[in-house]
Amino acid sequence: MKNYCRINNLVGFLLFGIASLVYWLTMEPTVSFWDCGEFIAASAKIQVGHQPGAPLFLMIGKLFSLLAMGDTAKIAYWVNFSSVLFSGATIMFLYWTITAMASKLYSKEKTKLEMLGVIAAGVVGALAYTFSDTFWFSAVESEVYALSTLFTAIVFWAILKWEKSMDNRWLIFISFLVGLSIGAHLLSLLTIPAIVLVYYFKTTKKVSWFGTLKAFAIACLIVGFVQIVIVQYLVLIAAKFDLFFVNTLGFSFGYGAIAFILLLIGSISYGIYYSIQHRNHHLNLSLLCLAFIIFGFSSYFIILIRANAKPSINLSNPDNPFSLYSYLGRTNYGETPLLYGKTFDAKQTDFKENGTQYRKGSSKYEESGKSFKVEYDKNMLFPRMYSGKPNHENFYQQWMGMEKGQSPTMADNLSFFSSYQVGFMYMRYFFWNFVGRQNDIQGHGNLEDGNWLSGIKPLDAIRLGSQAKLPPSIQENKGHNVLFGLPFLLGMAGLLFLYKKNKPATLVIGTLFFFTGLAIILYLNQDPLQPRERDYTYVGSFYAFCIFIGFGVLAIKELLSRFVPQKMSLMVAALAGLLIAPTLMAVQGWDDHDRSGKTTARDWAANYLNSCAPNAILFTNADNDTYPLWYAQEVEGIRTDVRVICIQFLSDGDFINQLKRPQNKSAALPIAMAPEKYQQGVRDYIPYVDYGITDSVELKELLTVLTSDNKEDKLQMSDGSFENILPTKQLKMSIDADQLVKTNTIKSADKDKVTAQMEWKVDKSFIGKADLAMYDILVNNNWERPIYFATSVSPDTYIGLEKYLYLEGYAYRLLPLKTDPKDERDKSQVTNTAVMYDNVMNKMNFSGFKTAKYLDIESRSIAETTWTFHNTLATNLILAAKPEQAMAVMKKSAKDLPLKTYTIQDTINRFNTIRIFYELKDVQQASLMAKQTLSFLDLELQYISSLEPEQQRRRLRDIQVGLSIINGLEEMSRDHQQLELSKELKTKYNHYESLFTRSIG
Repeated sequence: MKNYCRINNLVGFLLFGIASLVYWLTMEPTVSFWDCGEFIAASAKIQVGHQPGAPLFLMIGKLFSLLAMGDTAKIAYWVNFSSVLFSGATIMFLYWTITAMASKLYSKEKTKLEMLGVIAAGVVGALAYTFSDTFWFSAVESEVYALSTLFTAIVFWAILKWEKSMDNRWLIFISFLVGLSIGAHLLSLLTIPAIVLVYYFKTTKKVSWFGTLKAFAIACLIVGFVQIVIVQYLVLIAAKFDLFFVNTLGFSFGYGAIAFILLLIGSISYGIYYSIQHRNHHLNLSLLCLAFIIFGFSSYFIILIRANAKPSINLSNPDNPFSLYSYLGRTNYGETPLLYGKTFDAKQTDFKENGTQYRKGSSKYEESGKSFKVEYDKNMLFPRMYSGKPNHENFYQQWMGMEKGQSPTMADNLSFFSSYQVGFMYMRYFFWNFVGRQNDIQGHGNLEDGNWLSGIKPLDAIRLGSQAKLPPSIQENKGHNVLFGLPFLLGMAGLLFLYKKNKPATLVIGTLFFFTGLAIILYLNQDPLQPRERDYTYVGSFYAFCIFIGFGVLAIKELLSRFVPQKMSLMVAALAGLLIAPTLMAVQGWDDHDRSGKTTARDWAANYLNSCAPNAILFTNADNDTYPLWYAQEVEGIRTDVRVICIQFLSDGDFINQLKRPQNKSAALPIAMAPEKYQQGVRDYIPYVDYGITDSVELKELLTVLTSDNKEDKLQMSDGSFENILPTKQLKMSIDADQLVKTNTIKSADKDKVTAQMEWKVDKSFIGKADLAMYDILVNNNWERPIYFATSVSPDTYIGLEKYLYLEGYAYRLLPLKTDPKDERDKSQVTNTAVMYDNVMNKMNFSGFKTAKYLDIESRSIAETTWTFHNTLATNLILAAKPEQAMAVMKKSAKDLPLKTYTIQDTINRFNTIRIFYELKDVQQASLMAKQTLSFLDLELQYISSLEPEQQRRRLRDIQVGLSIINGLEEMSRDHQQLELSKELKTKYNHYESLFTRSIG
């Protein structure tokens, strides 16, 4: 037994080393997209990130950032490396979990073959999770999921240690870990039901289904108690105490919360003392576990402390108990109905007041407004089709085959739950990991992108029909991972084997699988058209399934032992398990998980900031438009003179307050509104009321009305209150050309290009606090600081100013120049040409696209956008009679930007690039790219032509684009005397035009 324990421990540490090495070799060396930029920046300076925060992750990240030894460019590397170690440790604990559960199938004194079989099961299961698609993705970047999964792994392993020793210190240890894990992510809370079942099976002599269900119900109550009572209501009660102490007793802020904390500590301490005195074991254990959960949860004090320090990143400013309660409750993300709620086509009928909201005033808490519960005319139980966003309504109808204006029935509702939420948003991700993946392009239900795919043609044909025959663009996609369903089959074999041998253990793992997978689906109730794939949410259930994969080795061994000797059966089972799960998964997944050498997110952020003139104001929106920029500024100190404003956060009065303070090298923004004009609960919603004003209104005058507190400038609402309103949608700003010259906005020679007035229209039925802040900046900036808007955002971000935006790199600059009514170019085709040329050629670096071994979909999107911008710049340089500069731009683009075509839509960019090379007389380069483009389109159109007519009709846009590109290339090649190429293009065009005309009309 001692020998087994020694070997088991050594193999666990060996797997930790192997997994960590794999993740280190494939780790991204700098910042990644999505939340990673914010997490690294917040870790490096202990700042306050987005709700609900991750204080423990930030503190650990800070420790790892110190390993950079002052080299700011290495901070991201070391914070990423923390995820590598967390993930490697997760694999180690998974191995020990599998071996602990497998050991229970044999006697205490195992034979050598039994010992080796247990170890083989642990190795295969742990390595399968090592190379699983979702976990591998999170293991090589600075996200909370690696640390969160480590907590899950340790907690589940710890309950097995308790089961073996019955030492309740393990339960207290688990409680502390659960409390700590709240400071990273709530995933480990979902291990509680499995833990309770282990406790029930171990402590109950006569197990029954009723007893099991009772234990299951108690487990659910414990999860709810921790998540709602501890995580939220303790903070809310502390806030209520503080409200009483401050507003009634006259104490300073915080004293009431401190009093509550002391009362809580005293109560728990007395309870523990009482339980000892009266020898009440269960009460003692419960209170100790509660104390250690709260002790772990206390990491959130760092959020309060740092919010009061007002760091550069201080989202939601949770500097008091009330704001911390909202922060933990993720109030910025809105409410999602779970058990009862509206349908997507429901209309509001009424609303009822259900509470009072408070904000921190100068010396007391002030009412910021009331919270309301909106009532609707159409409601149902278990609402799954609830989102009323216009594009969501269309999606629901298309997905379910509903007619326009048709209301969903309960059958439709349940069908959407099973087909979309369970099938598409969970089972698809599950199969990615254990069956195979079509490609790395995000899917929204179409057959070409983001589906699971086994590689077994008859099986794939059942799902995808004729589209199971894959086009080259999918086969060559690095995210195309064919596993033939072998890891899945191995896991199912392990599940059946364990169920036969140990039903309670199977139920425990199944419970873990359910709660970390399908239960999340029930709780999140996701609406459609998510901005990114959400597979990382369910990584815990994939962890549980890999336990079954480990037992699959023992299943194969037992089957083979009927025909061959025991030793041979073990060798074959172990080898087969290694080959059909971890080895196959590693071989298929390495190329699309290898981020070594990839710097595209960091480079893009630096290039974005370098698009801006000194001391600029840059308006962005959403994660990928903001967080990489924050990382570049806060961590590496790149262009800190630029003030990056995420419009998503601009509706928060505390965020506006931050903008009125200097930050790094950026001076305070010119916002004249007093805090009481935009504080919480004030001017959140300003509706448009048509007063029949036909002329444009000066923005400065309108802003005075919008921020006025006089009743005559407001409109009385139905509840008797007076609210500001927007009386016109036609706005203007008078322009002083001399001021533009004085602030270097334009050159003196260009004064005649300046318009006397900028005029625009508000294209929505209301404005909010974010609009007010932007108007204030426009009015009071007086063109002293350049104003830019991100290019990768939704059109409403530009607040109607599109015709005054000029591309200067990756950002649009606001310039009050005259516009030619005959100029029909889209805003993306209008450049501040001289400035953009200097930025592209001298201030931007695109070489990271070539050094990356794998370009993810975000990086490819940026590459395509860059090609579009450079094509536009080169075209405008040609129009300006500067062909040499245009050629320089195109040569730099061809040298640094990827030329690989991924989709038919990409060929539109390639077409424009070829056109420009032809115009610049570089016939050789143009012809070469034309041949490459034709080769790609030929293969793709050939594939589409092999589909059924109905499937071809779904690809009509691709067919039209492909034919248009081929026809256009033919005309260009003929015009430039490339007659052989022209003939080939003409032949292909005629062939496919005839083919598709016959097949789809």
